[in-house]
Amino acid sequence: MDFSSVSIWDETTLGECADWFSGGTPSTTEPEYWDGAIPWITASSLHEFYLWDSERRITELGLQNGSRLMPQNAIIFVVRGMSLKSEFRVGIAMRPMAFGQDCKSIIAKDGVDSRFLANVLRAKAPEILGLVDEASHGTGRLQTQALQQLSVPLPPLKEQQAIACILGALDDKIEVNRRMNGTLEAMA
Repeated sequence: MDFSSVSIWDETTLGECADWFSGGTPSTTEPEYWDGAIPWITASSLHEFYLWDSERRITELGLQNGSRLMPQNAIIFVVRGMSLKSEFRVGIAMRPMAFGQDCKSIIAKDGVDSRFLANVLRAKAPEILGLVDEASHGTGRLQTQALQQLSVPLPPLKEQQAIACILGALDDKIEVNRRMNGTLEAMA
């Protein structure tokens, strides 16, 4: 094999390759903040890698009074919740979304592909779970500073994009198989 075209990947940290944001929750006692058009992601609603929608939604007024809107391709992950005892939930926003305080969101900096970075986080889930400590009442918690120190392999941008494209195609095939299995189970 000819290794002359193989690139060397840089090593960086998660803190260096993305801008970080905290979320929030509008007052649940204010009905005009809820049942709007803006998807609102929480620790309990983040179950898919590709985030298209959420069970809960907020209004523009709710957004202005307690949450934060992230753009398409922002990465959202759980940093506090019981789910952190057994799984690291991470997703990529496929449209603008708001999110609660039990999650963090990051936006990849120039030279970093957001889909590649989200896949790195997904692949590093076992390592990330090793960073989980315990908050009050036994709730799992990921400290931002510890996450920001997480090592991230960073190939050139074109390679990041190619890797993300291949992984996206595999995700698409997995989703088709999942739907087909659901249809076959329903028919049985």
